[in-house]
Amino acid sequence: MELNFNLPLTLQLVSTAIMIIGIAFGIQNIRQYQAMRKRESAIVMLNSFQTADFVKGFLHILELPENAGKNDVDNLPHDQFLAIYMVMGTWERLGILVYRHEIDLELVDDAFSGPIIQSWQKLERYVKEWRAHIQRDTAMEWFQWLAERMIERETKSQPIPAYVAHRDWKGKE
Repeated sequence: MELNFNLPLTLQLVSTAIMIIGIAFGIQNIRQYQAMRKRESAIVMLNSFQTADFVKGFLHILELPENAGKNDVDNLPHDQFLAIYMVMGTWERLGILVYRHEIDLELVDDAFSGPIIQSWQKLERYVKEWRAHIQRDTAMEWFQWLAERMIERETKSQPIPAYVAHRDWKGKE
């Protein structure tokens, strides 16, 4: 029995196999890159909240009366006003990143849902009065959007502290 060897067909099959392997390799690299980018953005996000200015701003927010108005915030000492505005700007930028899927909503929920909700509870009236004053409804729009997402998530299921929810967690051995 004689074998018929078809060189062009064999080369075409080898070429197709190499191309398929290359595409699979490329897809895998893209997935690894996306996962790495997501991890890096999470680390940057978490590190950005570890500044003294951010902590001061958040503590000043907590000192505000519930649903503080424009006069309450505008009449603060200048350094306190700026510190609070810096926190609001941070929540604003974080909202944009979550909306654009650059940072995972669950990660933000785990790390900052309490501070975001507390900030909005204290500053909602201020933000709305400020918008009316500057005639710009888009001012702090992403801060509001992010706070509403956090509130929405908490109304669907009450937050459970990590030390309770994950008490049986085992790390890699």
